[in-house]
Amino acid sequence: MASMNFMSSYAPPSTSPQLYQLFHTSSTSNSSASRSSSNRSWTSDQTDLSKLDNPTENEGEEEKKEEEVVYVAIGKEAKGWKANLAWVVENVAKTKKIAVLHVHRPSKTFPMMGAYIPAENLSDGALAAYRKMEEEKLNKTKKSILMMCLRLKIKAQILIIEKDDITEGLVSLISEHGVTELVMGAATDKYYSKKMKAPTSKKALAMIEQANPACKIWFTCSGNLICTREPHQITSTEQTITATQMSSRASMATQSERMAPTPPFSPIEATSTSAAASLYKRVKDDDLPYPSGRWGQEESELEEIKRQRDEILQDLSRADKHREALEVEAAKFKHMVEELKEKLTEAHCLILHLEKDNEKLQQERVCAVKEANLLRKRVQELEMARYEKEKFCEFKYEELKEATHGFDDSLKIGDGGYGSVYKGFLRGSTVAIKMLNPRGMQGKTEFFKEMSALSKVRHPNLVTLIGACPETWALVYEFLPNGSLEDRLSCKGDTSPLTWQTRVRIAAEVCSALVFLHSNGKPISLIHGDLKPSNILLDSKFISRLGDYGLCRLLEADESTILTRCSGDMGTFVYMDPEFLASGELTPCSDVYSFGIILLRLLTGRPTFGIINEVQKAVTQGKLEKILDKSAGAWPVAVATKIANLGLRCCEIKRKARPDIGSDAWQILEPMMNHP
Repeated sequence: MASMNFMSSYAPPSTSPQLYQLFHTSSTSNSSASRSSSNRSWTSDQTDLSKLDNPTENEGEEEKKEEEVVYVAIGKEAKGWKANLAWVVENVAKTKKIAVLHVHRPSKTFPMMGAYIPAENLSDGALAAYRKMEEEKLNKTKKSILMMCLRLKIKAQILIIEKDDITEGLVSLISEHGVTELVMGAATDKYYSKKMKAPTSKKALAMIEQANPACKIWFTCSGNLICTREPHQITSTEQTITATQMSSRASMATQSERMAPTPPFSPIEATSTSAAASLYKRVKDDDLPYPSGRWGQEESELEEIKRQRDEILQDLSRADKHREALEVEAAKFKHMVEELKEKLTEAHCLILHLEKDNEKLQQERVCAVKEANLLRKRVQELEMARYEKEKFCEFKYEELKEATHGFDDSLKIGDGGYGSVYKGFLRGSTVAIKMLNPRGMQGKTEFFKEMSALSKVRHPNLVTLIGACPETWALVYEFLPNGSLEDRLSCKGDTSPLTWQTRVRIAAEVCSALVFLHSNGKPISLIHGDLKPSNILLDSKFISRLGDYGLCRLLEADESTILTRCSGDMGTFVYMDPEFLASGELTPCSDVYSFGIILLRLLTGRPTFGIINEVQKAVTQGKLEKILDKSAGAWPVAVATKIANLGLRCCEIKRKARPDIGSDAWQILEPMMNHP
């Protein structure tokens, strides 16, 4: 992109050594406050300085012929460019016009509050103020150059371009204005030495490579010529390239089309010209006066800018204080966040520790449950051994009458098909006395036979038979204080409902008792025949004991099918095996059917009538949870499903379809006894 140049020039009079012309520039646009540092330039019309002693006189005549121009590249430091300009005046520009080239590079950071703030972080007002000050400083530099040229009585103009890269800016100016002679610094003055034969600054070295080959370049340092890059002819192909294309090509190292090779520069003996040194000393520290009118106007503008700057700085100071307060608050919040992180870490560690402890406690609980079961089993075995050693007691009728206060109805705790049950206090112990109905017996012979068989039956989940009274066909059992399972399922006397864990354990205990009865071995095997919740009694620890076993039937071992005819309506109808009701044949499968009904009642807590169909429908539709007894707590779905399916299998109409109480039912229920 071709650059737009800011140009100022003057034409000094030929007779007077005084300052005759004023420096005049058109003000730049406020767009100099733009946040971006993109390359840009501006222009003003070429003007002459009017005479100081008579500002109203006409301007000098235009040059009739185009003069030769030598270009001088200057930087920001006055010391360096004054020395270079003095050398040009003495050695090159005696008959030529001088044009000063300067690349203005806008600042990207600005000093504020002891730090440098990026331009993009400043407010629009603050950035505009700083750009304005930059512009004023640039104008002051231009005035100093023009005043120096005026003092030396030489013609001069200034070309300024704004670029982020100085080398790129100089290459662009050379291309746009067809510069053929250029003077620029080889290095900063502090690096000058008499042995210097070539440029050392990066900008000078870049210009040797990138500047138009047709341009002759003198490299000076501290008012001394270091070396010269001589011009050379370019090829015909290169001559067709426009000045703008040459400038672009010079700034792009990767462009495929290159200039013709630049011949090596011609070093010369670095000597100082006495006249140039004299001129340099004469102008290096001059403080040239400005025209009073222009100076007053600029001074007013500068004061206004300073006032605006002070206001902006005050705003910035307030903003800085607010920022500091916010930083303090942010530090507090950061500290709080760190504390919360530490607490969160501690809580996480505590949770992990508690989880480990809980896992350890769970393992200890499992071990404790297993140990308790082993101890319970051992106690039961010891009790059974003790019962075996104890002699079966025979009681007199008078003892039973006294124990029950004459068979007082207030001590009656139950009635059944076999007779009434009384609570009594006999020989220092609370007992349950069952008075059998003689009409339900076949005679004393059968009674003694049954008593003899029952006295040999011992199991932890069977009610213990203490003794008997042959006179009145009475049996004396241990007394169990928590009543029957029927009472607990109906919460009789506002008793608390049984939990699902207790119900599962009771089901397994009843199953264990049935397995024992059915496989008691020779010479006898027992079938309960009247299995129902009212015949399942609970001790003080809610351990279930099966009562009334053996009263319905006593099977002889020599009957291969272990079957007998039932001559009476024994037991509750809804718990009876349908095939037994049809045929009168009682088998172990009859107890299995009754056990299935008890399982469904433990699971749902619902009445017996229609319970099989309700559970079957719920299982089929996947809605078993809706019919579970909620008073037992939250049933595990897997446990409830297994019990429901087992209960339904036990209640099959066909005996052959029912599971074996030992090999099937016990294998399912036994693992559930210790379920947490």
